[in-house]
Order: sequence, then structure tokens, then C-alpha cells
Amino acid sequence: MLDLPEITITARDKAFPFDAVGRPAAALSATLDDFLTPVLALRRSALDHNLATMARFCREHGLALAPHVKTTMSPEIAEAQLERGAWALTLASPSQVRAFRSLGARRIVLANELTDPQAIRWLGAELARDPGFTCYCYVDSLDGVELLEKELGQRTRPLPVLVELGVPGGRTGVRDLAALRSLAERVRASEALELAGIGGFEGIIGGTPAAELLANVRGYLRRLRDAADELAGNGEFVVTVGGSAFPEVVVDELGPRWQAGRAIRVVLRSGCYVTHDSLVYEDYRTIVGTEYRTLPLRPSLELWSRVLSCPEPGLAILDFGKRDTGVDAGFPVPLHRIRRDTHEIEPAPPGGLIALNDQHAHFRGGELAVGDRVAFGVSRPCTTFDKWRLVPVFDDRYVLCGTVRTLF
Repeated sequence: MLDLPEITITARDKAFPFDAVGRPAAALSATLDDFLTPVLALRRSALDHNLATMARFCREHGLALAPHVKTTMSPEIAEAQLERGAWALTLASPSQVRAFRSLGARRIVLANELTDPQAIRWLGAELARDPGFTCYCYVDSLDGVELLEKELGQRTRPLPVLVELGVPGGRTGVRDLAALRSLAERVRASEALELAGIGGFEGIIGGTPAAELLANVRGYLRRLRDAADELAGNGEFVVTVGGSAFPEVVVDELGPRWQAGRAIRVVLRSGCYVTHDSLVYEDYRTIVGTEYRTLPLRPSLELWSRVLSCPEPGLAILDFGKRDTGVDAGFPVPLHRIRRDTHEIEPAPPGGLIALNDQHAHFRGGELAVGDRVAFGVSRPCTTFDKWRLVPVFDDRYVLCGTVRTLF
């Protein structure tokens, strides 16, 4: 488990009440009404539901979970994932690995190639210093292998690496099975490295309509499966995939029927499941639901804002923008409203966002009044959490029941 220092509210923590500054977060008593706007609110019941649902899904289908912590970079959320049986934590960069290693993380998957010489030397020193620490990283080239060997030097513990299979036009990863096979043999011949398995990411694969997308994902997973059949030895062999968008398809192709009792550990790296969202990942659940019984995740993030101005009929300007929410996967969607003279939550009026500036949101549609509060569901939590140093957690009555920090 992780070592979590106490949180003290500072003036840099957006949205927290003025009188909370300097106080321990654990001692803070407040409701949503006490917070400044905009405020990113994390709903405890939905968070707990998602944590339990994914843990149960993996347990029932013979999968291990190494949640991609780069989604939230929150040690509190990562701790909750570990408490529910996560096998490891996945991270995306050496800096992220260092941050969670400083909190005592024991098993990490760096789901990326490691080519920074300073980071390679640091990781090698950590492995030598602590026999209980394990870190896997990706490799997709002979140059990458040689760079790792050069910077690691002769150490008593080889670095476990996962040969990555990519897709044409995608990101990292070798593009075909022949290249993957050749690279795996080169890793096996290395004294500084250990072939621990193979990895990839199916979430980058495209295709329309939905049936074509699912077929493309299935084809990629089968290529990974074929590679694992050829390369796996007698010891544990890791096969890791994303698992945020298509976990049911992963079960079909890489689940217990294929594993057949062999020492193959299939690892999902899903990160966004923990908070889910109100648009892009919700859409993925709909796509998967055309063929499977969907994994019932719940959006847990709400961005509460306040109307600043109604300068034209049908146009309201709210007090949040790109500094507060990600927009790379679509604008946030309206969920609830609290009128300025009440405390009652009601459905948001019809309409939606038409533009976002740094600190202003343009809402066109149903009538809003200056001072009204409106809650929006975010799309793609990965690019929303990085806008917040400290996020309040609320129960279903919007009473504060915790906080989660981020380490971006």
C-alpha cells in the first residue's frame, strides 16, 4: 500500500472555501454550497461502484488489473484500487513512476518505451536497492534494447520488459509479428533484460460502424494472442492491454478459455473506468453493448459552475473553461441546475455548450439566470484531473466526505 501524507488546504487549491485555507482536509466540514465555482466534484457512491465493479469483473474473468494511474495521478484513488486487489499500478512517464515510487509503490508497469538515460539509471538503481520493487517497461526496437543495456550496465537483477505490438498509423510498438518475434529473441539473449511478456493498446484502433470497430479490435487482440502462444515459456508470461473501452472483447479473446490454465497473466491497464465519464467512454459502453452485456460503470465527475452573464437572449456565460476541464473528446454535457435563490437540484435546461475559452463557457439553449449553478458531466477524465490539485469528494447529499489530491 502507499504512504499518504496528510493533506492541508492551501490558497492554491481551487474552489475550496476561503475559511478552509490552512486547515487539515480531514477536519473540514462543508457542503457543495460552501465551495467556490467552478468546482470539480467527485461523487463517492459512483466512485465506489466503479472500483467494486471492475474488481469483480477482473476476478470473475481471470484477469489482473494494473490501473493506468496517469488518468487521475491521485494517490488516494490508487490506494483504493490497490485495496480492491489491483496487481500493479500503470504509469506513462519516468516522472510519474518516480512520484508513485516515492510513495512506496511496489509493482509498476511503465506502459511506454524507456529511452531517457537518466531515468534508466535511476530505475536500475531502484531495482538494485529494493528487492521487493518490480517495474516493467516496454521496448519496440533494437535501438531501445541497446540503450537499456548500455545505461543499466551489469546488475544482479535484470529489468523485466514487455515487447510492444503496435498498429499501422498508431503510436509506439512494432508493426508486425515477425518484428515482434525477432525483438523478443534479442531480449531473451540480453543479460541486462528479461522478457516478461508482451503488451499493446487496442484503444487507439478505429473503425466505423461499430461492428467494424469491434472486428478490428478483435483482430488486434488475436495477433497478441498468437504472439503469446509462440513466446510464452514455463514461467509467468504477462500479456497486457488497455481495457478501458473494450474489456468484454478482451475477455472473449484473452480470457480463461484461451489461458487454459497456463502461467499467462492477462493484465488490463484501464484507467478511466474508476471515474468513467459522461460522453466518450459512455459511448464506448454503448458500442460494446451492441454485442455484449455491458460493464455497468457510472459517471462520477461533475463540474459545477455558475452563470456570470446572460448578454443575449438564449446565451449564458458560465465561469469555467479550458483551465478547468478537458475538451479534447468533446464539450462537457449539462446535467443539473440549482437556481440562485434555492438549494434544490433539478435537471439542467435544454441546450448545451457551443464554445469554451480559458475561463468562460458559452451555453446556448434553455433559459438560465445570472447566479444559477449548473453541473456538467465531463468527457475523458484524463485531461480534466490535470487541471486540479485537490478534488473534493461528496456523498449523495453533496456533503463533503473526503478529498483526493493529484500529482501532475
